[in-house]
Amino acid sequence: MSGYILCQIKRAKIPYFIVNISTNIYSIEELCYYMYHNIYLLDDTIINEQLCVWLRDELHLRRLYQKLYPLLDERSNMGEFILPIFREINYLTHDQFKEMNERLKRFEEQPEIVRRKLKGDYLVEHEKYINAIRVYQSALADAKDTTLGEQFCGNIYNNMGCAYASLFQMEEAQECFRKSYEAIRSRASLKSYLFAVHMNSGREAYEKLAGELEVDADTRKEMDAQMADAMKVELPRDLDSALAEWTREYHRNTGL
Repeated sequence: MSGYILCQIKRAKIPYFIVNISTNIYSIEELCYYMYHNIYLLDDTIINEQLCVWLRDELHLRRLYQKLYPLLDERSNMGEFILPIFREINYLTHDQFKEMNERLKRFEEQPEIVRRKLKGDYLVEHEKYINAIRVYQSALADAKDTTLGEQFCGNIYNNMGCAYASLFQMEEAQECFRKSYEAIRSRASLKSYLFAVHMNSGREAYEKLAGELEVDADTRKEMDAQMADAMKVELPRDLDSALAEWTREYHRNTGL
């Protein structure tokens, strides 16, 4: 968790592990911070029995445990579950909680599979690519049973392709962008597909595909300029320390 959080209640000796962002939290303040800033990640990986038990045993908040535990069986909405946690330390003002509750309500009104996609998008935005890919794969597996159509699946494939590309898994990224383009047929999806082919298979494969897809001259010129800019990468002077930092960043982004 970034920044400084003033703790009103004793910190836990054993942390609670938040799966979605691969992070340990040690206090109720950190828990409130996470929930307030990560609305799209509030699911059964955190709203569960383990969290209730952690609050009781590690933070010694027995009364809060007694309030929350029955709500698990009642399948209350997220707002009803998290409200007592915020109230325990008066973490939010009335206006802040009202605004958060409105965001939660809008989120919960979406079909479950749309919520899953939004969760994946949020994880990509916060550079948790492996977790995002798992969420996208789960959403795609169930998408065939919905009426959301090819456009919805195409958007998921596009975002999953971005996640793979960020991990430099270009073969997987290329396949995702191909499926996205076939579903959406937009100029943006075409460019993503062609970029991935160029990065994964080289210039010759890119040129061949551009010809097969009859890419217009303006788009080709624009892409050539963008790819030329993308190749202008300056290596750092201290490669050892740079490689160490890239390795740490990779582990942060994948949770591995």
